[in-house]
Amino acid sequence: MGSALPTGGRVPPEPLLTTPAARYAPLVIGAAAGGGLHGLSEVVAVLVGGRLWIPSSGPLLIAGLVAGAALALVPGALLGRRIGGATGGLVGGTAALWALAALLAVVTDPAPFQDPAWYVHSPLAAAGALVALLVVVEGSRRMRRVGLALALASAAVLPALALTGGDVAQPSPEPGAPNVLLVTLDTTRADHIGAYGYDRIQTPILDAMASDGVLFETAVAQASVTGPSHTTLLTGQGTWTHGSLLNGIPMPPEAETLAERLQARGYRTGAFVSAYVLDGDLGFARGFQTYDDDFGMPKGGSELLPWRVREAAARRLNPDYVLERVGERTVGDALDWLARDEGPWFLWVHLFDAHGPYEPPPPYDTMYYAGDPRDPSHTSMDQVHDVAAYLAPSLEGITDVDWVVAQYDGEISYQDKQVGRLLDAAGADTLVVVTGDHGESLGDNGVWFNHGDDLTVAATQVPLLMRWPGQIPAGIRVPGPVELTDVLPTLYALLDEPVPEGLDGRSLVDTFTGGPARTHARGVCFDREANLAEREANAGRPTPPKWRMAGLLSLDHLFVHRDHADFGDQYYRSADLERDVIADEVATPQGAEAIGLLKDTARRLLQAGEGGVERSNIELSDEDRARLEALGYIE
Repeated sequence: MGSALPTGGRVPPEPLLTTPAARYAPLVIGAAAGGGLHGLSEVVAVLVGGRLWIPSSGPLLIAGLVAGAALALVPGALLGRRIGGATGGLVGGTAALWALAALLAVVTDPAPFQDPAWYVHSPLAAAGALVALLVVVEGSRRMRRVGLALALASAAVLPALALTGGDVAQPSPEPGAPNVLLVTLDTTRADHIGAYGYDRIQTPILDAMASDGVLFETAVAQASVTGPSHTTLLTGQGTWTHGSLLNGIPMPPEAETLAERLQARGYRTGAFVSAYVLDGDLGFARGFQTYDDDFGMPKGGSELLPWRVREAAARRLNPDYVLERVGERTVGDALDWLARDEGPWFLWVHLFDAHGPYEPPPPYDTMYYAGDPRDPSHTSMDQVHDVAAYLAPSLEGITDVDWVVAQYDGEISYQDKQVGRLLDAAGADTLVVVTGDHGESLGDNGVWFNHGDDLTVAATQVPLLMRWPGQIPAGIRVPGPVELTDVLPTLYALLDEPVPEGLDGRSLVDTFTGGPARTHARGVCFDREANLAEREANAGRPTPPKWRMAGLLSLDHLFVHRDHADFGDQYYRSADLERDVIADEVATPQGAEAIGLLKDTARRLLQAGEGGVERSNIELSDEDRARLEALGYIE
């Protein structure tokens, strides 16, 4: 017989906890709680690590909670169904986030031409992460309390393993030690600054620096690539010594940096960079108590898992994705850092605005151009070819080259304003160095709006200005040539610091009062043309570059020696930097002898990069210098 109906014949309502909404609510709440806890623990790791400058932690805490909860919500609830209830949701959410973090590590490409870790792109590693996820969920289903404890511990404790450590104890600084400010202007040509004779631009801050200090008219970067060039600036080693010729190559661990030296003297040290290619994990952060390479919003957000997933997806979908922040934000954070304590301090600020795409903010976007850059009557863009992929979208429909150059100039004027903000805050008694890491070809030598593996004047000649009232004479112009290798030993000399052995540069202090400069500025970089030919010979397969070139730049010529036998050396006179005239030179005994001397010096640079000679400052011998002077090739 069937059971009797209740009085009145009505079916009682289903208990509340058996409805779908009630069954899933604890799962969703638990998953959100697990994700939020994970996000908060990542925030704590960022804050306690102390590497970033985060004036206010409130927005970051909220972002960590919300982003972590949102990321864990759906997968956490689905995984938690095996366990059920809030415990299941929490275990599922935590397990889902760790599985995502493991997957992110597996799919993230290594730095260019670096050997990947064993798990990168490994199907076995991905499968292992999936198996571990299933084991955690199934084990938690059978041992709910143990699973809950593991979930709480992993969500709250494991992110702390990423901590880099807070500020270390420092000695007391010496009385009267000066503050030091280093500003690097990425992708900035010297000949597009007013003080260098470019009358189409407004750069009042840099022009005033030139009047108040020393301007080096022929300062040369040793490579036209951001990472290697900054490695040279911070270590005093040329590209032929430290061997870094590509972005993504770690700094040599044995080379002491200025930040390490000054931190040991009791300085407060901070760096604020504007492009991901100067990631602190590559060694650029050495010696800096604060190394702010975070471009997330809110500040610190890029260290959290949701932001890392977003950036990985952006780079995967768009290989030419450039991660940067505008100068106003970088300088704003640096000014907040400056206001925190008294000195002495060493501050490095890197501005990336002049790098393409050229998109200056108003009013700088219209400061140097009037008219319609898309007017079909313009034809100057017809000559432009092989534009970098990251720049191409911003040039779509543009018909006038002058507009593109005007945007580049607008970026430089915008940077000039940001430098002014730093100088106002630093004070007049600060030792200031402003320089560039490399230039930019704007059609020079047939290269359009790009830089990289070449040693042309447009790509390597950069601004270099130094100011320290009372210590550096005002209004001095040094014809040059000088190198970026010389910046570090010059700062050591000005600060009365002993110069370590093994530097390729030398102090420029004597040049302030008319002392001799170099005969040549040197450079070593990869040979783009030769390495592309090598790739084509290998059926287009990605091939690590191996062919290099060495350059020697004087006041009146540029000589480039290429170590690939199929690509000849090049020689350019300053009066005609667009035309290779080496054939004219070697046609005469006098010219052939001079080219031979230059080739010997350039070859020694390439041998130094291979460890073939001692790491020393390779200069012309007295005999070679006298012979080149007699031949009229140097002054």
